[in-house]
Amino acid sequence: MVELYYYEGPDSICSNRVIMTLGEKNIQDWVPRKIDLIKREQFTEDYLKLNPKAQVPTLVHDGNVIRESSLVCDYIDDIKPDPKLKPDNPAQRAHMREWIKDCDEAGYQATAAINFVTKFRLEVPLEVMQERWKNVTDIDRLHRQKSCVLEGFDSPYVIRGIGFWDRMMGKLDHTLSDGREWVMGDKLSLVETNYAPFIKVLDILNILELWLEDRPFAKEWWQRVSGRASYQAPEISSETVDKGETPHARAGAAAAGKIQELLVEYRKSFS
Repeated sequence: MVELYYYEGPDSICSNRVIMTLGEKNIQDWVPRKIDLIKREQFTEDYLKLNPKAQVPTLVHDGNVIRESSLVCDYIDDIKPDPKLKPDNPAQRAHMREWIKDCDEAGYQATAAINFVTKFRLEVPLEVMQERWKNVTDIDRLHRQKSCVLEGFDSPYVIRGIGFWDRMMGKLDHTLSDGREWVMGDKLSLVETNYAPFIKVLDILNILELWLEDRPFAKEWWQRVSGRASYQAPEISSETVDKGETPHARAGAAAAGKIQELLVEYRKSFS
């Protein structure tokens, strides 16, 4: 039996990595165990036994507990033979893991910084954020969140986040320019299921085009990825891209000009 402890939401990026991977593996009979982070359910005694870091997601498979979203995705690919989401060639598997490592190390911080300087800063009352910060146990995460909300676009985390996605979209476009459909070749891989939920945040903020402009191969790739049934699972797509009716869309519209300005500044630094 596969049980997934997760937080449901369009910007629950780590949980959504696993949900998308389950979809691509055609594992439909997984048992949802929703954890409400707002209600601090991640700090219950029972959940801390599964995940001492009080983080989501956590996968439990036949009594085995697997943590950390990219590792969970890799594990899911191993428990069901087909369709394979990892290349057969060892060197290619290493290259795939290099992509995912980059996302783990810098992509999470980048996406979180952009989400907090937009949606959380502009749509969530400061007193709510101050109460939330009392429950953040990771010092790096706490400093990043406070910096993005209190310093706004002057926060150094913001331009780092903007720069990461510019570098990554450039790498994507270059990689895909040889005509391949997916990052690892002719088959979708764990690269797609690990990256898509991160990029979704930029999409629901309606600012993704800032990085895709003049990158036709990356843009076509994103159209393929976002059209997948696994990406459109109800647990992931509860907030869709629109022109202003969601907190993300409103915040993105208000911040798009400044983000574009910082993107230009970032690119000048490397020109």
